Amino acid sequence: MVTDIASALDTPKILIVDDRPTNLDALEAMLVSTGCAFVRALSAHEALLRLLRDDFAAIVLDIQMPGMGGIELAALIKQRKRTQHVPILFLTAHLVDEADVLRGYGVGAVDYLSKPINAEILRSKIGGFIELFRMTRALGAANEALQGEIADRQQAQEALQLANLELEQRVLERTAELTRAHRDVRENEERLRLAIEVARIGAWEWHLASDHVTWSTNPEALFGFPEHAFDSDRRLFDALHPDDKATVEQAMATTLETGVYQADYRLVRPDGSIVWLTGRGRLIADSNGTPERVVGITRNVTEDREAALEREGLLREARRARQEAETSSRTKDEFLAMLSHELRNPLNVIAGGLSILERAGSPAEPTARTRALMARQVHHLTALMDDLLDVARLTSGKIALSCRPLDLGAAVAGCLATLTDANLLSRHTCRRTIASVWVEADQTRIEQIITNVVTNAIKFTPAGGEVSVVVSVDGDDAVLRVEDSGAGIAPDLLPRVFDLFVQGERTIERAAGGLGLGLTLVRRLTEMHGGTVTASSEGIGHGASFTVRLPRIAPAPERAECAPRPEFTPARMRVLVVDDNADGREMVRTLLEGQGYEIHEAAEGHAAVARALALQPDAAIIDIGLPGLDGYAVAARIRAGEKGDRRMRLIALTGYGTETDRRRAAQAGFDAHLTKPCDPDRLARLLAAESTDQLSELE
Repeated sequence: MVTDIASALDTPKILIVDDRPTNLDALEAMLVSTGCAFVRALSAHEALLRLLRDDFAAIVLDIQMPGMGGIELAALIKQRKRTQHVPILFLTAHLVDEADVLRGYGVGAVDYLSKPINAEILRSKIGGFIELFRMTRALGAANEALQGEIADRQQAQEALQLANLELEQRVLERTAELTRAHRDVRENEERLRLAIEVARIGAWEWHLASDHVTWSTNPEALFGFPEHAFDSDRRLFDALHPDDKATVEQAMATTLETGVYQADYRLVRPDGSIVWLTGRGRLIADSNGTPERVVGITRNVTEDREAALEREGLLREARRARQEAETSSRTKDEFLAMLSHELRNPLNVIAGGLSILERAGSPAEPTARTRALMARQVHHLTALMDDLLDVARLTSGKIALSCRPLDLGAAVAGCLATLTDANLLSRHTCRRTIASVWVEADQTRIEQIITNVVTNAIKFTPAGGEVSVVVSVDGDDAVLRVEDSGAGIAPDLLPRVFDLFVQGERTIERAAGGLGLGLTLVRRLTEMHGGTVTASSEGIGHGASFTVRLPRIAPAPERAECAPRPEFTPARMRVLVVDDNADGREMVRTLLEGQGYEIHEAAEGHAAVARALALQPDAAIIDIGLPGLDGYAVAARIRAGEKGDRRMRLIALTGYGTETDRRRAAQAGFDAHLTKPCDPDRLARLLAAESTDQLSELE
C-alpha cells in the first residue's frame, strides 16, 4: 500500500499564466527551488486547454491579459468540478480597489501578490499549495487502497453469506467495525508519517535500563548521514560536534533530575558538513515511580539555521547599503553646497562689476548691449545653479514651505511683468487671461513654478510664435494653463517630460538650452502644495500645453492701503566688508564707495571681529566661509562684544543659500541674509533701512 501511495505522489505541476514570456521566465526562476514542474500559458484559452490535460497543484494567474482577463478565467476554472478546488494566486502590476479584491476572492482566488513580486513570499505560498496537493494525492491514494480492501472483504462476506446468513450477518457487522477502525489507524499513521517527513522529525525512545535507543525512522537518512554511520543502537553521540558533547551530557543529566529533556546541538557528517538538531523529550516512570525510559523527538533544523544566518547577512548588507547611500547622499549635498559657494563667489564679482559698469555707462554707448547680454547670461547661470540645488534639496526632502493666502492671478501677472522687463517675451506674442483666484501657497515657490512653466514655453517656441497664459477657476481648483505654438512633445517623451534631466531631442547648437531641471521642479513643488501638473501635446510641431492645478481657497480679506515708503537714500555710513576673496571685497568696495559709503575691509574671521569691535561701523557685510573663524562665529562674537544700545547691522553675503543656512545666520545674530550673486540695489536698501521691520520686508 505504501508503494502505491508513493507512486501517486508524482512531481506537482504549477500552471503559470501571463501574456508576457519574460514574466513567465521570471516566475519559473523564482519557483525553481520548489521542485515542481511548470506548465506555461500565454493566454486564457491556452490555460483552459492545459487544464483539460493536466492536474495542477496551484495556478499563478496574471489579472491583466488581452482578451479574457484573469478574473474571467478564474470564474471558468471554478465552474469545472475537476478544477474548482485548485488554489489560484493572482498577480497584478496595479493597485486594486476593494471591489476588485472582493470580485477576485468571489471567483476563487486565495491571495493577491503585487508586482514587483517578493520571491520569498511567492515561494512560501506556492510551497504551501504544493504540500497541500501532495497530502491530498496521498490521502486519495490511501483511500483508493482501502476501498480496494473493502471490496475484497465484501466479496468474501458475500461468499460466506451463501453458507450461513446468520453467521454472515454477525461477521459483516464485525468486519465493518474492524474496517472502520483499521482505516482510521492507517489514515492516522499516514498523516503522522507525512507530518514527520515534512517537518524532518524523528521520534525516539531511550530505555534507561539497557541504554538502548529506538527510532521511528532511520536517523541516518533523516539527518543526511551515510548508511551505517551510527552504531547498532543508532545513537548520535559519536557524531556530536566536540563543542556540544558537554551540552548534551548535561541535558541528559538534567532529564533524570527534572524529567524534561531539552537540547540544541550539532552533528558532524563524515564530509565535515554540519547538521543542526533540536531535541525535546520527557522522562517516563514505571508503576513504582522508577524512571524507565525517555521518549522524545529530534528535529533537523539545519535549513532554519541557515535561513536565519542568511537573513542576518541580508540585514547586515541592507544596513551597510543604507549607510553607504546615506553617506553618498550627504557627500552629494556637501559637494553641491560647496559647488554653490565656489561658483557664487566669482558670479557675485561679475554681477557686481556689471552693475558698476552699468551705473558708470550710458545706454547710448556701444558697450551697453554687451553689458545687457552679459547681465542676462549671469542671470541665466544663476538660475541654472539655483535649479540644480533646488532639485537636490527636493530629492532629500530639505525644502520647507512657508504658506499663506496668495492671489495666483496677481502672482502670474507679476512674473509675466518680470519676464517682460527681462526682454524674454519680446520675440513672442503673449496672450493672457488672468482671473483673481486664491490659494494657500509659498509665494517664492509659486513664482518659481510660474516662471519655469512660462520660460519652458518661450524656450521651445520659435520667434514669432504664440504663448498663452490663462488663470481660471475649475470647481475647487485654481488652474494655471500655459499653451504654446512651439516644437511640441513627441508621444514617447510625453510620459517622462517631468522626469529629472529629461529633454526633447535637440540639434547640435542646443538652441533650447537648459539642463532639464525646470519641469522636475514644477512637479515636485506643485505636489508639495497639494496640487497636480499635467502636460499634453498633439506631437512634434503642434505645440504643447501645461496645466497646474492647486487647491482653491476663499479670497483673503483686503488690507488697508499702506502709505508709499520713501525711497532709501544712502547716508554717510561706515561699512566693514569681510570676505577672504580679494576680488569680492574690491567689488563691494567699489560698488558702495560709488554710493557714498565709507568702506573698511577684513580678510579673515579673527581680524574681522577685532576690526568691528574697534571701528564700531554702522554695518558689516560678512561672508560665511572665512578662514580662522567662519561668518557665524564672527557675528556671534561681534554681538557678544557690543556695548550699550547701539547695534551694528550685520548682513550675511554668502554662497550658502539654503533655508538651514538662513536660520543659522539669524541664530548667529545676522539681521539679513543675501545669497551671491546679490542685487546691488537690494544690498543698498538693506544698508539704508531705518528699522528691523524694514529689513524683514526687504529680505
